[in-house]
Amino acid sequence: MEQLRALAEQSAATQGQANAAPGMDFMLMFNIFIAGYLLYYAIKGTGKVYENDYPPAMKEAHSKFMRKFCWIVGAGMLVFTILEFIQGFGSIWTTISIVYVLGGVVIYFIVFRVRFKQFLKKPGGEIKKK
Repeated sequence: MEQLRALAEQSAATQGQANAAPGMDFMLMFNIFIAGYLLYYAIKGTGKVYENDYPPAMKEAHSKFMRKFCWIVGAGMLVFTILEFIQGFGSIWTTISIVYVLGGVVIYFIVFRVRFKQFLKKPGGEIKKK
């Protein structure tokens, strides 16, 4: 009888945790969707993600760079979201997932600005020769 009572209390506590953050299930599913979207475009290599107004000289290099970014961030986001789903929202994986994605985006922009700075100086990507 004691075991049954303990099981009922544990079940009630688990349901209380699940009901404490009902919107978080949506966020986890949304993260999985975004990770799938990134991985889809990483595999495909073409699509809306790769369309831009950059000069022709940098389009191919940027497409390769964007594809690597999609692979790295998409795969990591999927893994961390699954771990977060298993352990529950608010676990250490929630923090790691947020830091990973934000860090990936910041690193992408820094590397993009450094790597393609000669194309971003003047419209058309032409460098002035003195």
